[in-house]
Amino acid sequence: MGAIVFDNFVFDSWLNKKSDEILSKVDKSTISTEEMLTLILKAQTNHFHHMDVEFREEFKRIDDRFESMNSKMDARFEAMNSKMDDKFKWQVGIIVTLFAGIYFKLFLG
Repeated sequence: MGAIVFDNFVFDSWLNKKSDEILSKVDKSTISTEEMLTLILKAQTNHFHHMDVEFREEFKRIDDRFESMNSKMDARFEAMNSKMDDKFKWQVGIIVTLFAGIYFKLFLG
C-alpha cells in the first residue's frame, strides 16, 4: 500500500487496489490506455508523497537554521542591552549627582 496522498483514504485505497490489479496482469496480457493512465496516476501520487516528505524535511532544516540564528541574535542583543543598561545607570547616576551638587551649591550654600 502506498502513502496517503491528498488526505483522501477512499481514493488512495481504490488507487492502490486498482494499480495492484493492473500490475498483476501486466506480464500476462496487454493493458488498456485507461489502465496505463491509472498506473501513471499511481506513480504521480507516489512522487507527490515523496516530494512532500522531502520538502517538509528541507523546511524543517531551514526553520532550525533560523531558530539557531535567532538564538545567537538574541544572545548578542541581550549582551548589548546589558552593556547599555550599565552605561545608562552610570549616566543617570552622574546626572543625579551633578544636579544634587548644583542644588546644594545654589540653595544651601
